[in-house]
Amino acid sequence: MEISLGGISATELLFFTRHLSLALKSGLTLFETLTMLQDLASGKLKQVLTKIMYLLQAGESFYSSLSHYPQYFSALYLNLVKTGELSGTLEKNLQYLAENLQKTRALKQKVKSAMIYPVFILSAVIVLGFAMSILVLPKILPLFKTLDVELPATTKLLIFVTDMMSAHGAFIIGGFVAFVIFMAWFLRQNFVKPVSHFVILKIPVFGKISQNLNLELFTHTLSTLLLSGIPLDKSLKITADATENRVYRAAISHFVIAIEKGNTLAESFASYPKLFPKMFKYMIAMGERTGSLDSTLKYLSDFYESEVDTTVKNLSTIIEPFLLIFIGGIVGVVALSILGPIYSITGGIKK
Repeated sequence: MEISLGGISATELLFFTRHLSLALKSGLTLFETLTMLQDLASGKLKQVLTKIMYLLQAGESFYSSLSHYPQYFSALYLNLVKTGELSGTLEKNLQYLAENLQKTRALKQKVKSAMIYPVFILSAVIVLGFAMSILVLPKILPLFKTLDVELPATTKLLIFVTDMMSAHGAFIIGGFVAFVIFMAWFLRQNFVKPVSHFVILKIPVFGKISQNLNLELFTHTLSTLLLSGIPLDKSLKITADATENRVYRAAISHFVIAIEKGNTLAESFASYPKLFPKMFKYMIAMGERTGSLDSTLKYLSDFYESEVDTTVKNLSTIIEPFLLIFIGGIVGVVALSILGPIYSITGGIKK
């Protein structure tokens, strides 16, 4: 028995889906293709494929075999496979899935890459701040305590911080690291996500990126489902399950109810003007009237992908002034705290 820790990465799932689609198009049977991919796979994916092949041999469908692993195969993935099996277009639907996975992966990688610069700068400032408060300032600031001058408030604050770091530096740094780890865990909890996702949408610059990213994922996922022949109401349910942002997920779930009551998709957007812009609503309405909703969604998907790409490329330029002001403010406070008492001393000597 092979025991494998970890999971299946997005890259592994993408390559598996793409290779599966290509192999089926070339004329190989599903079982032959899975045998080949199982031999090439490693880790958790190899273990899962072995189990899926066993279930296929036992008489289960491919969809049913995959549904035993919902932690790896999303509702979108399972429904497209199910529809493909029933309609005889499995390789085509797998191609849709591969494109969807590729686009989602590429967008997330772009956002993560754009965040490297600001995160690196802020981390460097924090590390340098701790280093100065432990190594440099304790050698300078104690001198000011012996002077017969009124110290500025910033100097008193800096002396207090330095004394605390000298006395309890290890605990403070440990507590800060523990706080960061706790917040990273806390923000991943399901009961926090509705609030944290709402807050992200309100943050300048990042809120706009998040909105465009969610609009791109919504339009691309929905167009993929409609192209595969799944009805609109069911496509919206699957899209809601596939949406990570809880604010957008709640809105899309509301669309399902509105569609079932007889409303159009464009009419449903009226309840969420801050999540779906007017242009978005008008384009969807036009697509519904002309019977080309899937192609309209595809156009919108490409448009919002371009918007995310442009904003992410310029993110460093947008954030840089704010970082400079933040760093300059810290440097200014430290400089005033040190130079203020020195200026008071020199002024007293002159008198």
